[in-house]
Amino acid sequence: MEGKPQTRRGDAAALPPDCRQVTQGVVFFDLSRLMEWASSQEDERIAAMLQEFYCLSVARIEAAGGRVVKFIGDAGLAVFPKEAAERIVFALAGLSSEVRRAAAAHGFDTYLNTNVHFGPMMAGTFGPPGMERYDVLGKSVNIAARLGRRGLTLSQQAFRCLGAEARARFDKVEPPVTYRFNERGT
Repeated sequence: MEGKPQTRRGDAAALPPDCRQVTQGVVFFDLSRLMEWASSQEDERIAAMLQEFYCLSVARIEAAGGRVVKFIGDAGLAVFPKEAAERIVFALAGLSSEVRRAAAAHGFDTYLNTNVHFGPMMAGTFGPPGMERYDVLGKSVNIAARLGRRGLTLSQQAFRCLGAEARARFDKVEPPVTYRFNERGT
């Protein structure tokens, strides 16, 4: 069984039939300070703000050629093909401003922290029978989640997907080497 996934008992683990390795961009994004704000808000107000965040996120990301995989609370995971990298990056920069304005209307002062990486991952419809849903898993997804800087941050691999003009909008930050979006434009 060498090379095939296995369970703890040593049995071959069955992967979903549509599961495959893909190389694409992955975006992990979340709102800063949600727990602090939410502790003094009614559940309905929190839900309304998050619903608006979800709708804005899907609209911006899908319009740029990406796909929102899932949301959990104030965080989201999205993927995109390499050819959409620049459109996605600038859509995410716009989303950040849009989300900040929308949250302010709910009395919430926040920033959208967004990490972007590009690399191989497993993609497919995962889950037990009756609860299957599309997801992406693997080291590249974990890298995106852990870039951990404030604002819009790209890994070196994601940065290399951009053209020269788009690259000029980022400042190099290290260690580790990442690229932070410069809203000033140069």
